[in-house]
Formats: sequence, C-alpha cells, structure tokens
Amino acid sequence: MKRRWAIVGISSMALICAGILVRAERKNRHLAKRAAAYRILAEQGDAKSQFALGAMYYYGRGVPKDYVEAAHWYLKSAEQGNGNAQYSIASMYYDGKGVPQDNSEGARWCRRAAEQGDAPAQYGLGIIYSRGQGVPQDYAEAIRWYRKSADQGYPQAQYSLGFMYYYGYGVQRDRVQAEDLFQQAAAHGDEKAKRALECDRKGISIDPGAGLRGLQ
Repeated sequence: MKRRWAIVGISSMALICAGILVRAERKNRHLAKRAAAYRILAEQGDAKSQFALGAMYYYGRGVPKDYVEAAHWYLKSAEQGNGNAQYSIASMYYDGKGVPQDNSEGARWCRRAAEQGDAPAQYGLGIIYSRGQGVPQDYAEAIRWYRKSADQGYPQAQYSLGFMYYYGYGVQRDRVQAEDLFQQAAAHGDEKAKRALECDRKGISIDPGAGLRGLQ
C-alpha cells in the first residue's frame, strides 16, 4: 500500500513538473514572438519598439540576454528622444554594460531624461550630482533634482531630499522638513524612510558618521 501511494505521489509530481515546463515553454514562445514583432517595428525606426526590444535583450526575455544588443537599441531609441531609453542607456554607461564605462556619458543621458520630467531620471541625476559622478559634485544641484522628483511623489527622491535636509547638505539643516519628507516616502513604502523615522523617534542619528554614503 505504501509503495502504491509512493508511486502515485511520484506520478503526480511528474505531472506537475511537466505542466510547469509546458507553461514555461508557452511563455517563452510568446515572448519570442513579441520580440520578433518589436524587431520589425524597431528596424523601421519606431522609438518605443526600439526601447522595448532593448529591454528584452537586457533582461533576456524572448531573446538571449545580450547587453551589447540592449545598448544598441536603447541608444537608437534614446537618440529619438525616448526618456525611458535615455535613462536606461545612462545606467548602462555607469555600469559599463554593453558600452564602455563612462560616467560623463551616463550623466549626459540621465540629464536628457530628467529634463523631460522623468521622475526616476531626476532622482538619478540628484545622486549623480551628490556624488560627483561624471559631473562636478554639487549639492545644490542634487537638491534641485531630488526636489523635482520628490514633487512627483517618487519615494526614493523624497527620502534622499529628506536626508539632505536632515544633515544640511546643500541646504540649511531642517529636521522638521526632513521628517515630513521621510513621512511622505514611508507612506509610499520606502524602507529607508521608515528606518529614519524610527531612529528619529528614538533620538538616534539616522546615519551616524556615514555622510552621503547614506544615499546609497
């Protein structure tokens, strides 16, 4: 009897695994078809499709992961003014993925996306200025771009702007303003902001001695 139930259990597991494999194969075929469709439009110059194809190569969805191909299509889309592609290629320049590592080029593309009002790019440009990566370090500029992003409700920017106010980087120290920004970020689920509020309630420095490393 025990052996019979063991066989039944093994058979059931085999069927489950087979079902998972079938679903995965279907998903892969679907993604491959999507990538092929994007490629047709991308080669015709459609910026959105170029960005989408770049993302599929970047993450290896429907096509083999290939950072060089991802960068190729991101750049084509970015050159046509696609903000998502501009921010994506900026990240690739900073990481040296698919393109030579180049902070200055990364900053240039991030700025172009930020100037279009892209909140993540504005936040990213704030980090770039706060660290001086590819641009001269400038806390006032960091504050300006963090604020633009924070005003759009981007929680990471709200936390980072609060951090700047908390320590007085590029702005007069204002713990009340910092707490308000932390509250906004925490309401959007930002874990750093939640920790900062907890430390503040306990009278503990939110990042003792770390300085701007707390932005990482």
